Amino acid sequence: MKIAFLTLLVLSLLLFPSGICKSLAAGPPVVNIGSILQFNSTTGGVAEVAIRSALEDINSDPTVLNGTTLKVKIKDTNCFDGFLGMVQGLQFMETDVIAIVGPQCSTISHIISYVANELRVPLMSFASDATLSTIQFPFFVRTGSSDLYQMAAVAAIVDYNHWKIVTAIYIDNDYGRNGIIALDDALTIKRCKISYKVSFPSNAKRSELINLLVSVSYMESRVIILHTGAEHGLKFFSMANQLNMMGNGYVWIATDWLSAYLDANSSVPA
Repeated sequence: MKIAFLTLLVLSLLLFPSGICKSLAAGPPVVNIGSILQFNSTTGGVAEVAIRSALEDINSDPTVLNGTTLKVKIKDTNCFDGFLGMVQGLQFMETDVIAIVGPQCSTISHIISYVANELRVPLMSFASDATLSTIQFPFFVRTGSSDLYQMAAVAAIVDYNHWKIVTAIYIDNDYGRNGIIALDDALTIKRCKISYKVSFPSNAKRSELINLLVSVSYMESRVIILHTGAEHGLKFFSMANQLNMMGNGYVWIATDWLSAYLDANSSVPA
């Protein structure tokens, strides 16, 4: 992310007819923005660094906001705890923040979007859940691509290789469920289908995940779509390798969690 990330955020706020435009035009000394991230995740860790860097760039040049200082209050959260994320979002809305960056997970984004809509507070989220729509939530701004596009690409790969049936493994939350629904629709268009789908809770034990993989190994399809986060995704790959499910005869397609993880942890010099 570059300085344009927060610059565009501030400029976009000028477009909302909620009094913000008038406030910024008057040149307030300080403008506060909130942010909800999960620091120990790939997306959250990168976003925190990018936000702080953009904040420093903007405030170092008084001509960007005509002398107004931009402040960002960042809170760490757990994407798998919807209640905690909701509480943190509501705490922000009780203060003088004019917008919220995040959250990065679909479950919390769904909850907060309802409140943000009523309070007319822009919510710039990293959530890719296709069901989060600006039609339903006018103040929801997606900063990444929707899962609709990702799943259309996965379906295109499946169709190109003439794999008519696939197995889907996904995390049991809004992100996982809605992503697989989008994949199912995309595959149907290509005259393909998910022959077996299985979910797992975010707090699943290792033994439960191994049993899940064993059940998958008995299925007809050896083309496996893995739709989850990096933490669980890496565990699945490690266990699948131990069960000899990563060799000949198997095809694994990971969704964007893998590319995000590799991007953030690549040892290849830029």
